[in-house]
Order: sequence, then structure tokens, then C-alpha cells
Amino acid sequence: MAFFLHPRRHPPARERRPPVFERLTKARVGWVVERLAAPFARWDNARLESPEIALPVRDLDPRLVGYRIALVTDLHHGPAVPDRWFARVADRVADLAPDLVALGGDFVSHARRDLDGLDGILARFRARDGSVAVLGNHDHWVDPDMVGRIVERAGARLLTNRHELFRRGTATLAVAGVDDFSHGAVRPDEALADVPADVPRVLLSHNPDLIEYLPAGLRVDVMLSGHTHNGQAHLPLVGPIIAPSQFGRKYLHGLKRVGETWLYVSAGVGSAAIPRWRNPPELPVLRLTAA
Repeated sequence: MAFFLHPRRHPPARERRPPVFERLTKARVGWVVERLAAPFARWDNARLESPEIALPVRDLDPRLVGYRIALVTDLHHGPAVPDRWFARVADRVADLAPDLVALGGDFVSHARRDLDGLDGILARFRARDGSVAVLGNHDHWVDPDMVGRIVERAGARLLTNRHELFRRGTATLAVAGVDDFSHGAVRPDEALADVPADVPRVLLSHNPDLIEYLPAGLRVDVMLSGHTHNGQAHLPLVGPIIAPSQFGRKYLHGLKRVGETWLYVSAGVGSAAIPRWRNPPELPVLRLTAA
């Protein structure tokens, strides 16, 4: 069955592309739909999936075997998702005790008022090595610079085309991030510049479509994404009602092997506009193992 919505194919840009059309159309329509649909969301009974996925990585030092990254993406802080749900997600992260929290973007939904209280929510996501973050398309619709400042004020390190190194003794893991595929300046080569060739790399990109546009020869062992919401709502016989990916169902959800890169696409923890249906929110933990 074909998807109802499907974006055209286009490469990312190395410079920002202001979302003028999206702010005039998608953001305004989404704002209305979200407020009309919010009373029908049932977060108190929602089931939060927490799969743990082992990813074999070459050159992984034994001291980094078992390193665990919790992927928290697509919060969409706004009227459709209550703060008590985010508190529950943060509690689950604490129970899972990952080494690192990766915040995958779309922190807000459609309006500037969605920024209110966001820093307090993000500050609850803690791990041994703290948290890192990238921005999503909804963050650009609202105000990417303001969202970025709030993310950093909450204690997360915003990885906009740059990386951080995490160490266990002399063992090193590089975790990098890029700006949003649709509207940001996407420079994965710059994000991983100066990382030694033998150091394993994790790349955080809100949109999984970047996997098809990574520069030839650029080593990326693991890429973590969200954005798709796994189709948001699943209808009987039809399946997911949307596929916000240039490649249809190919990167809609779950673990994929693309060349030499493991890609995991999370269904996300929140919801934008219409409620999730037959599609539970997800908080995956990615565990690095020796190849």
C-alpha cells in the first residue's frame, strides 16, 4: 500500500535553508490539528518500548565493549504530550543506566510557547557521560538558535557538525552530530574531522535519509536517527499513514545495515499533531559490541 505522504528526493545542503514554506503551512496546520487532537491522546496507558540492540563495531577497544547509548528522540514538547509522560521517560532512562543519552531532535512541536519548561525536562535525562543532542526539523520551524540554547542550558552538548570524544582509560569513542537534514547545514565530514581513522564513530542525525548521502569513504560505524515516528498511526490493512522519508518504508523504523554502517531509526518517545495509534513510543538502548 502506498503512503499517503511522501517527500521528494533531494540531497542535504551544507548551509541552512530557512523553512519559510513550512512555517506558513505545516507549522500552522499542525498547531491547529495538535490542539484539536490532544484530548484524544492516552498517555497514561501508553506502553514505552525499551529494546536493547547489540551493534558489532570494528576496532572497538575491550574497555568500550558494552558501552550503551539511550536514544531519546522526537519529544515534541507541546500540548499533545503531557509533562508527566516526559517524567516517566526520564525515569526509564535512569532505570536503564546508559553510559550516554543521545537526544535526537524535534524537542518542540509547532510554537514558541512549546519552549516553556523544556530545559527542566531535558535536564532530567542523565547518564555517566551526560547527554548530547542534535536539532530536528520542528526545531527549525520554531527557532533553531533558541532551541539550541535551551538544550545546552539543560546540560546537553549540542553537536552541530562537530563531535565529542568519550574515553574509558585510553580507549576512545567519537560521537558526532549534524544539523537537521531538511533545513540545517549538514556537514558530516566536518563533524568527524580530525577523528583518527581507527577510532569507532557514532553519528547522530535526526533524519535517517542522511544515510544515503554520507560522503564516500567517510567512516561511520553507527548512525542514530528518529524523525519518522514509525509512521505515527498504523491503520488496519493500510499500515503506517505517513512516511516522512525520501525512501519510503526503507528507513521507517528499526535496525538496518547500510554499507559499513549500522543505522537505527527510533519510533520516538513523543507525538506531533495526531495521536499515536497501534504504534507505541520507543526508547531504544544501543549497546556496542566487538565485531
